[in-house]
Amino acid sequence: MSNPPSMPLADPRIPVYTTAVMRARWVMVWVSVGIVGCAATEADDEDVFLPEVTPRDIVRDGDTAPDGPRPDGIYLDVPLPEDYGLEISDAADACAVRNPCGGCANLRASPGTPCDGCGGTYVCAGPDEVVCATMCSLNGCADNTREAFLNLESYPEIAACGGGFQVAGILHAVPACARNAGNNSTNPNGIGCSLADLCAEGWRPCASPLEVQQRTSAGIPSDFPAGTFFTAAVSGPADDDVCGIGSNDFYGLGTAGGGADRGTCAPLTRSSGDECDDLPAPWDCGETTTWPDQFDEADQATKPGPQGGGVLCCLAPG
Repeated sequence: MSNPPSMPLADPRIPVYTTAVMRARWVMVWVSVGIVGCAATEADDEDVFLPEVTPRDIVRDGDTAPDGPRPDGIYLDVPLPEDYGLEISDAADACAVRNPCGGCANLRASPGTPCDGCGGTYVCAGPDEVVCATMCSLNGCADNTREAFLNLESYPEIAACGGGFQVAGILHAVPACARNAGNNSTNPNGIGCSLADLCAEGWRPCASPLEVQQRTSAGIPSDFPAGTFFTAAVSGPADDDVCGIGSNDFYGLGTAGGGADRGTCAPLTRSSGDECDDLPAPWDCGETTTWPDQFDEADQATKPGPQGGGVLCCLAPG
């Protein structure tokens, strides 16, 4: 018997490149070597980001070039942007969209927007920060004396101001006595004054936990006097010391007062408690057990004396 004819072994598919493709590849290699050499010479030890060849940039004979830009947004068939080879110190520092100050972080306000009640605006203080270029009092308190946040360099936009006020209410207070108020003023008991009168011109009671947080990047200081509570214009629903919508209790900072819900109130840590029971005299929320008045401390509160604290004042428009 004769042996059956042998079957040829199947050769693995080997990509066949045309002469044009091979020449193109050698040109790209030499160009890449030249670019790297120039970059190393001109940039010394600094990192320079240059476009690298990716598989989508190599088009074989008969293939169709992919539409659109490369993953880095660059079309290789058009001139590169002039700033494409800018030096960068760290790849992790690069960001897709830069803020108006030139950095990558989200700014708390855009440069040029109002920052106080005196016509001041936010300006860039580096690539990732804005500060208020204010024309208001730098102290923040109507009587020009702070009780806490004493370091004006660390806390230029928040102040703890002591004094009395006898116009009831925490949330929507507006000046009622031309700011003749404060524990070191000629009207320390706050006769005819609201909570807002304790703040200097261009400042107002801090209106939210976020406003306090934005102004305390250096942390909450430990310079609050003993037995004091300084309220923000912040209250909440009748539920477990939670900050939010409502007028049940009110919240602030200090060394006196009840607790506050960390999730909704931070960085505020103190509360008035029911009928101001957790606050020292002369804080007064009235004495009633009639519903709903027993749940509206933020509407009823007064403080007819200078001791025991006051208000957190924020440099802010409005």
